[in-house]
Amino acid sequence: MTRRLITVVIATLAAAGMCSTVAAAGTRTTSGVTGRVTASPTCPVERVDDPCPPQPVSATIKAQKASRTVARTRSDANGDYSMRLAPGRYTLVVQTGSPFPRCPATAVTVPRNQVVTADISCDTGIR
Repeated sequence: MTRRLITVVIATLAAAGMCSTVAAAGTRTTSGVTGRVTASPTCPVERVDDPCPPQPVSATIKAQKASRTVARTRSDANGDYSMRLAPGRYTLVVQTGSPFPRCPATAVTVPRNQVVTADISCDTGIR
């Protein structure tokens, strides 16, 4: 019984480690960034009776400092993401794996002991 419990605990800790984001320089911190990645427009013509709201984007979001990736995470099916980051200035880069949507590089400043929101709006290319 004890051996099985230890195996379950180790497997759970390993799975939790795989799902977490990588913190800058391996530090433990309560600061970071959170937000939502969306894409629009989603219809060629938007009408009042048939709205076309922005759609969530599942993608990899990288936090870069001086062009070096210091942390990365993935947005979920709702486009939501979060990652721990040490205080400082970063550029968030979204990689979708395809030419569209195109997402702008987004500058963000993370203060000490705060989580800031950085929503990223991508362009679908529909005109």
